[in-house]
Amino acid sequence: MKNFVAGIDFGTTNSSAAISDGGSPRMVEVEAGKDTIPTALFFPEKSDKVYFGREAQNKYTGSEVNGRFMRSMKRILGTDLMRSGTLINGRPVKFETIIGLFIKHLKKKIDSAAGTPVDSVVMGRPVHFRDNDPEGDKRAQDELERIAKSAGFKNVAFQYEPIAAAFAHEQNLTSDKLAFVIDIGGGTSDFTVINLSPERKYSLDRTLDVLANTGVRIGGNDFDKSLSLKVFMPLFGMGTEYKSYNKNIPVPTSPYISLSTWSSINDVYNYKTLNMVRGYVTFGLEPEKMHRLYELIENRLGHTNLNYVEQTKMKLSTEMSVNVNLSFLSDKPNLNAQRTVFEKAILQDILKIEKSIEECLLQANVTKSDIELVILTGGSTEIPYITQIVHKHFPKADISSVDRLSSVGLGLAYDSIRRYAEYLNLNKQKVK
Repeated sequence: MKNFVAGIDFGTTNSSAAISDGGSPRMVEVEAGKDTIPTALFFPEKSDKVYFGREAQNKYTGSEVNGRFMRSMKRILGTDLMRSGTLINGRPVKFETIIGLFIKHLKKKIDSAAGTPVDSVVMGRPVHFRDNDPEGDKRAQDELERIAKSAGFKNVAFQYEPIAAAFAHEQNLTSDKLAFVIDIGGGTSDFTVINLSPERKYSLDRTLDVLANTGVRIGGNDFDKSLSLKVFMPLFGMGTEYKSYNKNIPVPTSPYISLSTWSSINDVYNYKTLNMVRGYVTFGLEPEKMHRLYELIENRLGHTNLNYVEQTKMKLSTEMSVNVNLSFLSDKPNLNAQRTVFEKAILQDILKIEKSIEECLLQANVTKSDIELVILTGGSTEIPYITQIVHKHFPKADISSVDRLSSVGLGLAYDSIRRYAEYLNLNKQKVK
């Protein structure tokens, strides 16, 4: 029986995997007919069962709404929350265990696709798990390595996600290219300047080909948050006031921020917050809006609402204006989202992304005009504002945007072939 190796792109929003027995890697069907899976879990109430991906989303927003739904666990790696954990159906559970369940689910799909247990994997990682926090960054990788080994992998290596994307695109090159990789996922934006070559695509050591790496902890989840706070949350009373002792006092923003952040929605599902909002319904100057907030929290509809936000963001990539009906609320309010308003809301994040691009070019000691190929990967690179930035910075470069959601997983598998060549019994002439 042949040996197989794997690459896993454990993403903030979506995940994927690819395998190889030494030949060209192939994507793993991680869900029925899909080679990507939402990085999501749902724990139904009064049950030991756990659902993953789209099934988790459907169960949570469908009839089995009672339970704990979780997304964006990758952002917790390296933080204090990894040690403190959370409550699931009244029981304390470590986040290492929760993430481990998802990685084990991916490994089952990998083993099934290979027809044999796969022991060796290259895991993708952002350039920075934690911004300006080297200790937290190392801790995050160490945690993910422990999780992968507890899932059943014996050999675990790591590769920067933008470099992996470059390896995937390199397979189709017919000439040398100085490339700039832009990887904007759900949680991070990562950038790499790398020399790509059809002659060196099998080389084990690519150290000298990678000229620079930079990254910033900004991604699609942050864009969701900005759109939610700017366009959606005002319908729930954000920016309004309540009366207290004949004074008008602004309603606190904290519940709105939590409800606009994928990883912290569950934080508002408690009696204290619900009781506080009940007071705003009674004493608020716009009680109908506060009633929506109360309904959102009482019925645990935060993830449903943020799904509407995410879908609106995606539609704004092709439309200038989107009308939205929040049909999951009792009064079914309407809102209108404008692309120009969205772009203004994410301006500060875009400026940080541009700064990281400039830093990457500076570190590599190359100019914008030196770049011959720009590789776009990650779902957020489809945002027109991002596309404009790319064309502004690299007007002379060819733009490659194929397989935006799967190129990292595929590239990690190519890297896995090189790293585990001996395990695959490959001819040394092939892997230099």
